[in-house]
Amino acid sequence: MDLYDYQGLAPVDGIADMRARGVKTLYLQTSRYTCPQSSLCPSDGDIAHPNVVGDWLERAHAAGMRVVGWYLPGYGNMDRDVRRMVAVATFRSAAGHRFDALAVDIESKDETGGGEPFNAAIATHLQRVRTAVGASYPVGAIVPAPLGMAIRPESWTGFPWSQIGRSADVVLPMAYWSYRTTCGSNSSHCPEGYGRENTTEARRLTGLRVHVIGGIGNDVTTAEVSDFVRGARSASPYGGSLYDYRTTAASYWSPLAGFNS
Repeated sequence: MDLYDYQGLAPVDGIADMRARGVKTLYLQTSRYTCPQSSLCPSDGDIAHPNVVGDWLERAHAAGMRVVGWYLPGYGNMDRDVRRMVAVATFRSAAGHRFDALAVDIESKDETGGGEPFNAAIATHLQRVRTAVGASYPVGAIVPAPLGMAIRPESWTGFPWSQIGRSADVVLPMAYWSYRTTCGSNSSHCPEGYGRENTTEARRLTGLRVHVIGGIGNDVTTAEVSDFVRGARSASPYGGSLYDYRTTAASYWSPLAGFNS
């Protein structure tokens, strides 16, 4: 769930539906570097909607689910981006519930312009977050898909895979096959191949366990979701999901449940 999903989606309904569908982990966005930004995140607090986040967290835990708080940094203000990540680890709901893990969404080049400044900022940010939260707190790195990077390698030269491997516990490639238009000529860009190969490559590049993310939910089909899950599972991921909850059609849940076996 991202910040856009907070609008009109009640935790009591959302968690009940997720539990019925077999969801075991909720990835809940807590803020982004552009906050404050109108109704999306109206305050400049490190957690954009603390009361709502607390409600989701408590209800998810009551349903037996784990919750990972994730943040999208811009890397132009390192102190801000580190502080907002650490805020996930230190957050407590009204009833004292805390996030089970945090994850950093590594993708925005807006504030660095990309290239070496972007790569250096990724490594510095993750190192500072790890130092702040301690060695035992679970940290995930949400990264662009390795196969997507291979299409324009010049845009991703020097991406800090090894540093990510040292600072994170799990790597989560955004294997959004819906962006690939060359399935007919390149089987690795089809849903099955994209799920399998991105899982394999993310593990090879970082040495970490892999939670593979497919999507985008409103631009895929049930057959494609089935192929994606089958391909990803053949590479033995730690977990898998689809981006995102609100765009997941009812028919997608049955194949997605394959990640639970």
